Amino acid sequence: MQDLTIVQPLLQRTINSLETASNWQRQAAKKAHMAGLQGEKRRLRYLHREALSIVTWIEHYSYDLLNIDICAQAGTTEVGTLLCPRSTMDGIIAKLWTIYNVLHEIANELVVNKYRGFATPLYKYLENLFCYLGELQRARSEYERADYEYHHISRYQVSWYNVHDEYEDKEEHQGYTDRK
Repeated sequence: MQDLTIVQPLLQRTINSLETASNWQRQAAKKAHMAGLQGEKRRLRYLHREALSIVTWIEHYSYDLLNIDICAQAGTTEVGTLLCPRSTMDGIIAKLWTIYNVLHEIANELVVNKYRGFATPLYKYLENLFCYLGELQRARSEYERADYEYHHISRYQVSWYNVHDEYEDKEEHQGYTDRK
């Protein structure tokens, strides 16, 4: 017998946290685009869709498995401080670490409470997020060494490392494309 008094609030917290993260990522992607960080725009859009996919999966799987009807409710998302490449990179990294820590704690709680099946997609998302954070921190170091000169940032985003095209390909696998 499943203890719904434990799992229902935990699953609700999971999807609310993912929905809030997804909304923030969508808004931050626009700010990254405006700051000239085309690759970061694509990475954030990719993460946004991945988070939404997990929300949808949990909403349906919780009903199928536990007969729990839950709906995601987003919390507050504020991205106003992302104004230039430097503040955008700093803001994205800080917020994504917060998202990572919150979701990691929730995934661990799911496992402890014997709901590993719900934790599995979260851990996969967290693994991708962790890799992304490492790439972001390396990019920020590159930008700092170049004193955030735009031509250096642009080359890093679309030429040297080519974040833009890498995530354009990943977005295409999600079913989204800008290509004609």
